[in-house]
Amino acid sequence: MRIQFSLTCQKGAIIPINYQSEISSWIFSVLSNAGAELSTWIQQRGFDLNSRNFKLFTFSPLAIYPYEMDQVKQEFKLLGNQVKLSVSFYIDASFEQQIVHLFRQMPLTLGTCEGRPAQFEVKHWQIMPRPNFKDTMQFKAVSPISITTIEEGKSANQYLLPDHELYDISFFNHEVRRFKAAMQFKSLAALKMLDPAFPMQYKLLGQAKSRLIHLKPNPDGIAQLRGFAFDFEVSMPIPLMEFCYYAGFGEFPHLGFGFAEIK
Repeated sequence: MRIQFSLTCQKGAIIPINYQSEISSWIFSVLSNAGAELSTWIQQRGFDLNSRNFKLFTFSPLAIYPYEMDQVKQEFKLLGNQVKLSVSFYIDASFEQQIVHLFRQMPLTLGTCEGRPAQFEVKHWQIMPRPNFKDTMQFKAVSPISITTIEEGKSANQYLLPDHELYDISFFNHEVRRFKAAMQFKSLAALKMLDPAFPMQYKLLGQAKSRLIHLKPNPDGIAQLRGFAFDFEVSMPIPLMEFCYYAGFGEFPHLGFGFAEIK
């Protein structure tokens, strides 16, 4: 499910340029108040809300126009009193209304300008219609997509550029690994998703733009992440296509990476 929220705030509010980890923390906090049925549904898939290991969600950048930006202080000053945010979950559709209700109960706070965080309240929302998924689709990465690999002889993960010759291998390896975890590690063969006549394919469309996001202290212990914003085409089984659309493409979607719109 995808929900587009309209959030209201005080005009002139100041928020940090790098707000992704704070929104991620807000989403986890909202979900921690889930009812018994939703909590049980998540636990049955091997995840737990209290330990924040449920990461089958992503979110868009904030739509905050108009604004002023202070590069030195790394802050946005909001010139309006409303922002928009889309949050995407790979979750059973029967929980849509419960999730909307949870978000309406908890304001989002960002930054600590002059010791006071900017506060945003949910005023309007729209549950977006389910797309018609196909086995080949084109997407635009609205938030950067981060893909890493471990190179031989190096201990640290290396960020892959979307035009790297091995990008497609890491791209699909990460997607399949996350999908199988969500499916309780059932094999793709058991899920009837393997077809030798239909290989998974990735194609970069146009040029990619690098984005480096600095993160505040978070349970993952990640200080910064690099991703790339770009248009792309992928061919893969429809269940995996739907999973990537809702749960996010690439790694770290729960930190605001991998939110893509259909072109």
